[in-house]
Amino acid sequence: MKSRILIKGTELFFRYGVKTVTMDAIANELGISKKTIYQHFPDKDSMVYEVVKMFTEEDLAKWKELDRLYSNVIEKMFKSFEMTKDLITQMNPRLLYEIQKYFPNAFTLFVEHSEKCINENLIADFKKGAQFGYFRNDIDFELLARLRMAEVNFAFNPDFYPNNKLPLYETQLVMLDIFMRGILTEKGLTLYTSYKNNLPL
Repeated sequence: MKSRILIKGTELFFRYGVKTVTMDAIANELGISKKTIYQHFPDKDSMVYEVVKMFTEEDLAKWKELDRLYSNVIEKMFKSFEMTKDLITQMNPRLLYEIQKYFPNAFTLFVEHSEKCINENLIADFKKGAQFGYFRNDIDFELLARLRMAEVNFAFNPDFYPNNKLPLYETQLVMLDIFMRGILTEKGLTLYTSYKNNLPL
């Protein structure tokens, strides 16, 4: 039952945001009592924390799978984007902002994941790409990784760019394109463009 509750809570939080979705709403969606939810999650904070924990664990597994399947870092990047398209398309743009504002423990977990997993993977990919001549090697790779992560997170901030101007997925794609063109070599740009032209929209 705990797994069912967590999956339904994740679905509703991602679709509507964590602020507006109540425990009552989750119970109604599952056809159970709110008391049943509280037997597994003492409060909403604990549920949001578990949702973020599950997301970070799945994201870590995704990174490992991408590393296993794609040795080319540029191809890996586009495959990663394809894998997350449905998630980003359906995600409430305010989700990360609301977690940061109202659920600090869950947000701390997300930040730790960014530091330990995403940041390390990005640095490794930038180094590998530079070794193959795809990326410039005259830029600090840790700085690049932090810049890229900040860019991704900015797109979720409604104060940075109103989401009614461009859907979140397309916003992320445009920002990625701008970022990549600043670090690619001519060799890398050729390969990047060939993948980008075949990216499903």
